[in-house]
Amino acid sequence: MTASSKQHFNQLYSDVSSSLASAMREMEALNVDHEDGKQEIGKIRQQLSQIQDRFNDELNFLEKHAEWDKFTMAFFGETNAGKSTVIESLRILFNEDLRRQQLEQNARNLQQAEQALSAQADEIRAGMGAVYTAYASEIAGLQQSIASLRQIAEQESSARIRRRAWLSAVGGALLGAAAAAGAWLLVGA
Repeated sequence: MTASSKQHFNQLYSDVSSSLASAMREMEALNVDHEDGKQEIGKIRQQLSQIQDRFNDELNFLEKHAEWDKFTMAFFGETNAGKSTVIESLRILFNEDLRRQQLEQNARNLQQAEQALSAQADEIRAGMGAVYTAYASEIAGLQQSIASLRQIAEQESSARIRRRAWLSAVGGALLGAAAAAGAWLLVGA
């Protein structure tokens, strides 16, 4: 094992150990009063402890048997156990060229998607503005029609009132004339 490889290996061991220790501290700091929660925390603590033990065993084995010119690792385990997360973390940690290119491409794709989304949002806003303007114009026209109808209704109401007044006056005059004629007939007979 070369000095730089060993130094890098020690740093990696230190980083993983501190991450495990940090996770254990966070678990210890949790205050849960519910019995199911306490049991779940106990299970997680036990799993973290087992991971720490396995990690230490693997590191001891690797330290004794590893070839540092070319290092190959294999990950296996149950579905959703975190294998891909560990692999991606290692790729990022070691600044793998392919991973860096993928991240840059993803950033470009995201920027293009944001631009396309912004353009579509602008189109939707313009379309909604046109629809709003059309509806506002229709509403204004309806409001004018309603005002005209009110004016017509007021005029018709005034005309009805004048007709009733005229009919009342004519009726009163006829009644008055009839009463006068009736009185004249009574008086003149």
